[in-house]
Amino acid sequence: MQISRHINHTGRRKIKHSEVEIALVDQGEKSPSFEVTFNLEREQLPPEATLYVEAYHRNTSQRFDFGTVSAPLAPKDTTLTDVDLSGPTLFRVKVVDNSEQIGRLIASAERLSPKDEDAEEQRASLLIFKSVPEMGNLTWKLSFNEEHKPVLCINNRIPEAKQQLMHNPLFQSLVLPAALREVLLYMFWSEGDEPAEGTWHSQWLEFANSLAPEECPLHEGDPDRLMGWIDDVVRAFSEGHHLCDHLIKRMEDHGHA
Repeated sequence: MQISRHINHTGRRKIKHSEVEIALVDQGEKSPSFEVTFNLEREQLPPEATLYVEAYHRNTSQRFDFGTVSAPLAPKDTTLTDVDLSGPTLFRVKVVDNSEQIGRLIASAERLSPKDEDAEEQRASLLIFKSVPEMGNLTWKLSFNEEHKPVLCINNRIPEAKQQLMHNPLFQSLVLPAALREVLLYMFWSEGDEPAEGTWHSQWLEFANSLAPEECPLHEGDPDRLMGWIDDVVRAFSEGHHLCDHLIKRMEDHGHA
């Protein structure tokens, strides 16, 4: 069921994030699906109002009809076939009164994040790892969103892709330095100034400054100095994790050196 193109947004109530719990469901090589648990304060909503859940990322979105406030009912298929999965998938919930010719939006929740089994790890990390379908022969890429940490997307055709990245020296040595460099380049290209406190940009700058022999020369406006500083950060990161040493040992252990 589609929402009317004409929706009256007057007087809508904000749904608390605690009233909706969303979990992504891994479907292997298929796009993920999702499940929703509603804990709505129903006394404040008309029982026959329609519930819609919309998944989105960047300029892509997909909408699902979840029945009514009094009787939520998930559709048979919630596979995310129309959403760009290269970054964090967010959700919004809309409660629409369709009793009149023009549907009236009476309650909504925006920017809902799905529950993640690795939530604690993701909060502590500067980089989110995500196994992504439909990447063809691209092994990995970075996805950026100004309001979220960078996402390292790994082709889900690679067996145990995340575990490989976490524990395989070959993956680590070939992917992580390049990803670090790309994040720093993006950050300075998009920011162009001292990042605001509390943003992922500021967290990355603090991390990078802890590795580099000197503070970031961002204010100098000298691209050569900035590129040299990024080289120093990537080199220090690689040295600190002994990436080349671990790679060579791995190759020797497998008879490739």
